[in-house]
Amino acid sequence: MMSGLLRVEHLSVCFHSQPVLSDISFSLPVGDIIAIVGASGCGKSTLLNVIGGIITDYRGNVTFADVPVSKTVRGYMPQNLGLMGWKKVRDNIFISRDINKVIGVSDSEATDIIDELGIGDLLDRYPSELSGGQRQRVALARLFVSNPDILMMDEPFSALDTITADMSRELFLRLWQKRRTTTIFTTHNLHEAVLLGQHIMIMGKNPGRVLQVVDNRMFGREADYDEEFYTKTVCRLQVIMKNEYR
Repeated sequence: MMSGLLRVEHLSVCFHSQPVLSDISFSLPVGDIIAIVGASGCGKSTLLNVIGGIITDYRGNVTFADVPVSKTVRGYMPQNLGLMGWKKVRDNIFISRDINKVIGVSDSEATDIIDELGIGDLLDRYPSELSGGQRQRVALARLFVSNPDILMMDEPFSALDTITADMSRELFLRLWQKRRTTTIFTTHNLHEAVLLGQHIMIMGKNPGRVLQVVDNRMFGREADYDEEFYTKTVCRLQVIMKNEYR
């Protein structure tokens, strides 16, 4: 696995002369996960859009393992999942390889990912024929099959019911643990951030800025789960959020 850091340095974004992000700086070890937490309107999606190359008008620097982020392969799951309704599941999953033959995992690895997600029997269906959880798994398959350097997810589980969201988080973690893809995901759910984020960044708003970055000691501790420490971690993050958004 590649070593180094994803670095965001003094990043600022303005829309129509209004600041949206102000002097955002953080670093993430390659192969780690960071959860970005903040209320609606704090600029979480804007930050992802800069890293993903959708927004190019900004001040500051974004690099990955000491090269400009624009030279990396980036996988992006928007809130609406971004599946193309006129394409079958198989074509949605392999869209990145259809666009660029160099991008993506091997056929055998792609088969493993599809099997791990349990969607092998859905390949000839259209997204409209799937449940919300099934569409989520298709979107996850598309991300991991594209074999990105950086994987970005914008509130990926917010539209799912509680049980389906829990299952989707477990599936994501299972895929990530095998591949250790550098991951950034946004959420407004502090419990989700503690479950999935090795690092948690709390954002303030008006304009969006970094309030605090926390290394999450609860990540990956299913075997020695400490409910008291988990609760204290969530409560500590809640205090930071309440002080900002009250």
